[in-house]
Amino acid sequence: MARASTFRSTAARDDYCALYDEAIAQSTVPVKEQDLPTSFGTTHVLEAGDPDRPPLIALHAKSFSSTMWLPLLPALVATHHVRMIDAVGDLNKSVATRVLSSRSRVVGWLDEVVGALGLTRTAVVAASIGSWMATMYANARPARVERLALVCPAGIVSRQYPRWTLSAMTQVAFRPTPEKLTRFYDSMAVAESRARLHEPPWRLLAEQFTTGIPGFRTCLDEAKPVLCKTGSLAASRVPVLVIIGEEESLHDGARMAARFRERLPLARVELVPRANHLVFIDQQEQVTSLLGAFLADDLAAR
Repeated sequence: MARASTFRSTAARDDYCALYDEAIAQSTVPVKEQDLPTSFGTTHVLEAGDPDRPPLIALHAKSFSSTMWLPLLPALVATHHVRMIDAVGDLNKSVATRVLSSRSRVVGWLDEVVGALGLTRTAVVAASIGSWMATMYANARPARVERLALVCPAGIVSRQYPRWTLSAMTQVAFRPTPEKLTRFYDSMAVAESRARLHEPPWRLLAEQFTTGIPGFRTCLDEAKPVLCKTGSLAASRVPVLVIIGEEESLHDGARMAARFRERLPLARVELVPRANHLVFIDQQEQVTSLLGAFLADDLAAR
């Protein structure tokens, strides 16, 4: 049986959590923390916004944790009560005891989290591998998903470039150093954004990435973002927003946008100029505007 991902030492976890806590302390929107027991381990959740508003769950990108949503929170809490979920098995405050090694386990874990939060139906916003997880869930449980926003999706309709996968292996998975990790992190943004990656409010996200990865042992059996069917999602008519950077380094952005339009003809697919995989940093104002309008439509429909 594969051993679940974990920090290599208590000191490594403490160093990472200090940066995580600093990010929360600097949030412009008040944030609460809680831990939910599941059969896959303890799932850490950040909560923000008015509890009387409709629910929204947010799933983060690989190795970024729920703190990636904090700079975008004003747009999310304007219309919704937000729960940001740390995926078990990833670099964050959740503690995994079982491996999310398959699509069915991803769906099962999200079922448990959504149930523990007392939700029957919710809007979902997700980024990168979180978008893949969210799509798996919406395909399997369309009745539970009010609407779905996919930011810089990974997998789903197109595979990552082999050269990007090789770069991730050599710079992140094999003997990572802060210098290698910084170069890799920066490569996911357009050149004119790279200084901004290391300035407030995004600096702490970069530091969590470069500080956390060397001290974290990732299980290689974790489910990877791969091509998936979207027929159930299309048939369910769940409203979908897709936001893709035109200069994506993981995929061919234009081709991915075309495939989403083909497979989800009712979806709104936005190909954002001057943006790479970190589209939510490269073009933060445009992304928050798109998310805000999409979520406001949810409120208007109620």
